[in-house]
Amino acid sequence: MRNYMIYLIRKPLSIEYYGKEQKIYELVREYTRSNSDLKKIIEKQIEFISEPIPLFELYSYIKENNAYPTNYIEESEQFSVILKDEGTAYLKINPQELILSASGTIDAETTFFELLRKFRSTFLAIDVEHNRFGWLRPITQQSYI
Repeated sequence: MRNYMIYLIRKPLSIEYYGKEQKIYELVREYTRSNSDLKKIIEKQIEFISEPIPLFELYSYIKENNAYPTNYIEESEQFSVILKDEGTAYLKINPQELILSASGTIDAETTFFELLRKFRSTFLAIDVEHNRFGWLRPITQQSYI
């Protein structure tokens, strides 16, 4: 199973850290592996670089714009996408981060990645277990003539 922690990075910091995503990844990785004292300090750093998820707005956006059948499970406060014979993905919406868990082919998780990418441009997904991370919508470089 693939698990991603997805953060909505503050716009000015997303521009500053474009190309330096490794630093944010290392911060989150350290957070997942640290003891309680250090964890509290790192949590404050993550809160500083990220902004709260607009929960109701995101919930409405997913319901209105998803191409696949999506179920919302109220008890666990998560969306699920189950693609026939392909894969399953669950998106848990927390105030400070999103947790995406997926299995099977990448199509199910891509469904959520595409929705989030279109919703806001500064989401950063991190898979600590498999050492993967990246912007869901990379910043385009402006070229001047």
